Amino acid sequence: MIEARGVSRSYSDGEGGALRVLDAVDLLVQAGEFVAVVGRSGSGKSTLLHVVGGLDAQYQGEVTVAGQRLTGMNDAALSRFRNQQVAFVFQSFHLMPTLTVADNVALPAFFSAAPVNRTQGTLAALQRVGLADKKDRKPSQLSGGERQRVAIARALFTAPKVLLCDEPTGNLDAATGDAVIDVFRSLNREGLTILAVTHEERLRDAATRVLTLSKGKLS
Repeated sequence: MIEARGVSRSYSDGEGGALRVLDAVDLLVQAGEFVAVVGRSGSGKSTLLHVVGGLDAQYQGEVTVAGQRLTGMNDAALSRFRNQQVAFVFQSFHLMPTLTVADNVALPAFFSAAPVNRTQGTLAALQRVGLADKKDRKPSQLSGGERQRVAIARALFTAPKVLLCDEPTGNLDAATGDAVIDVFRSLNREGLTILAVTHEERLRDAATRVLTLSKGKLS
């Protein structure tokens, strides 16, 4: 489902040199796995996720996700890939405060070239995260854990093959974070492939496989 070979990514260090964040990283995630990548803050976890998700094309190496070779794709092709094959859940919920829960979940429909049944897709996604009864509320009327579950429902709206999570429990307390992790477990049991980067032990323990990113190397 995810195959990265020899992926390297460097940034300017501000002094005329380069800081290599990813150093010839190899990553293989099979369909249906729940893989957590752990490491210190600044170790390159988010960079790896952005490369795999088609958000960062400035790397060396080869990346294939859901049967599509990302390396060399132009911006339009990467946009289609992100809309159709993968979805992201971030630490911040990125919900539109003036929209209802249902309208937030249906936002991906505005960026899809294919016809989408918004009502049916929204309800199905909200049911999967246990929030169908709150579809008419605004984000301000929800708890932090509920807002993250809305963000997950929005990610599920397009029926992605891979869910990419960047510190998804980082803004949540223990109880609400555990509830969100239970959602991830349930989705993975349904067959959804999940790749999560985190520094939190509770999310690491929920994964079926754990990798460590340190000094640009994945092990």
